[in-house]
Amino acid sequence: MRSTRGRAEAPRGLVAATLALALALAFAPACSEKLPAPIPSASPEGAAPKRGGVLELATFGDVRSLDPANITDGLAPQIIEQVFAGLVDYDKDGTIQPDIAERWVIADEGKTYRFFLREGVRFHDGEEVTADDVKRSVERALHGSARNPAASYYSSIVGFDALDAKEAESLPGVVVEGRYVVAFHLSKRDATFLRVLAMLPLRPVCKSGGARTSASWHPCGAGPFKLPPNGWQRGQQLTVVRHDGYFRPGLPHLDGVRWTLHQNQSSQTFKFMRGDLDIVRDFATPELLRFQADPRWKPFATYDEAHQILGEAMNVQIPPFDNVEIRRAVAAGIDRDALRRIRASNLTATNQLVPPGVFGHDTDLHGQRSDYEAALEHMRRAGYPYDPVTKTGGWPHVIPYLVYKQGLQEFMGQVLAQQLEKIGLRIEIRIVNYPTFIALRGRRDATAFGPGFWLQDFPDALSFLEPIFHSKMIADEGTNNWSFYKNPRIDDLIDRAHEELDDERRKKLYSEAQEILTDDAPWAFSQNFRFYTQRQGYVRDHHSHPMWMHELKRTWLDRAAGPVAGRAIFSEKGLAALLGTDVRR
Repeated sequence: MRSTRGRAEAPRGLVAATLALALALAFAPACSEKLPAPIPSASPEGAAPKRGGVLELATFGDVRSLDPANITDGLAPQIIEQVFAGLVDYDKDGTIQPDIAERWVIADEGKTYRFFLREGVRFHDGEEVTADDVKRSVERALHGSARNPAASYYSSIVGFDALDAKEAESLPGVVVEGRYVVAFHLSKRDATFLRVLAMLPLRPVCKSGGARTSASWHPCGAGPFKLPPNGWQRGQQLTVVRHDGYFRPGLPHLDGVRWTLHQNQSSQTFKFMRGDLDIVRDFATPELLRFQADPRWKPFATYDEAHQILGEAMNVQIPPFDNVEIRRAVAAGIDRDALRRIRASNLTATNQLVPPGVFGHDTDLHGQRSDYEAALEHMRRAGYPYDPVTKTGGWPHVIPYLVYKQGLQEFMGQVLAQQLEKIGLRIEIRIVNYPTFIALRGRRDATAFGPGFWLQDFPDALSFLEPIFHSKMIADEGTNNWSFYKNPRIDDLIDRAHEELDDERRKKLYSEAQEILTDDAPWAFSQNFRFYTQRQGYVRDHHSHPMWMHELKRTWLDRAAGPVAGRAIFSEKGLAALLGTDVRR
């Protein structure tokens, strides 16, 4: 861990502009050479897909677990989606569609869901997927020993509470009615049940997964790709290969997919331009702007919808954030537009938790606003007035602010430090690797302050409200409620929204919850983030998906130039100039 302390004397907003300019100037040598052209496809539009090839991807982070019952980081889902198939899934439009289940019926006024499985669906080990496997996998994922951070999404299943508390070993609400028929009985109506069932946590696992989770288990499911022996070299790379027994005929087209882990952004760009990576999503700002501005690359780029919230998460159990006026001061004291300018092509300033395009976003919500004078007033009400003229007063102690290396928040934290110092809050930026960051943020009493971020699990406000702010999500380790925030009124609104099947009435519940949260300020909501994905021209049928980072079972490779030709497009010296660094290191 290393730390830096931010100090601000520049005019408001100038810090962000200066940082953005510095980032751009760091890459000034790149201006002397154009980007290489995309490597073209060998076949015309409309050509039949070709089978074969390994898709090469990379990430700056690491993966902690590939067990769908214990997803603890934001990188694992893109791999778990390839390895495990569910009863239902989301299609390209975000609509629930059959997957392992060929159909379902809803009965008992919305409290019973009965699924009829496809016959002949095979796990990676060759065994057939049956209703018994579905029940075993659900009980395995929801037993309290699994420490499943998404378990509460399924609390409406009859018997959930006893299983979650480890007071029972089975779930009476999941009933096997035949080899290919399984029923879910709910204790109350749940407007989100099909949506959360399409998520990853309850996806069937092979019998080798056992009745309870185990850290030593080799991941095995029924998805289009499987993890081979030694396919996961922890901290280095992870490779999945085609599941030849996949139940959808002819799919997947790829032989496999390989992720390189712990690869910094500039190295990813360098390898992408050489043709050694096929798709890239992790960009430094100058590189991102150059690709976006180049008309040759635009046909092979997509923006995801803005389904992610960024903000500042304050642990309400640790001073000074146990004082609501301090939290309100932070919410008013941050300059959202200045922060947006750090990555203007990806960020949009926001005043609330629920992003636009997600059911429950409220365009009429006043929410949180940047207001310097209001922030100073909140500091006065907190008992720590700050005089911006004499620069005296404020909170008397330095506040550690935890970020992870190579993340956008590392840069935003520097601007934030200077903004908050102007209202009497001094923060010290402490940089750790991504796995350490996730572990510490989810641990009670470990960190007081740091960036908060959440990407939707399913397209509904409950996907944000429940995991981040419901008190039942609080745990000593591994919680997603990083603020350790507990408010009975919020819990009640979330619980009522679960049972409310009428969309308009549910929206009103969401709006009331957002009004409370924006005032109580366990987070200072700041930005919505949309991902930008750049692919090579030979990557076919890879599209933005409303739920999954990479939906790859229909993707195929059609490269006109071989690997040698692809790497020869740019000289090593030219690429070093482009990236402003020595690529040979």
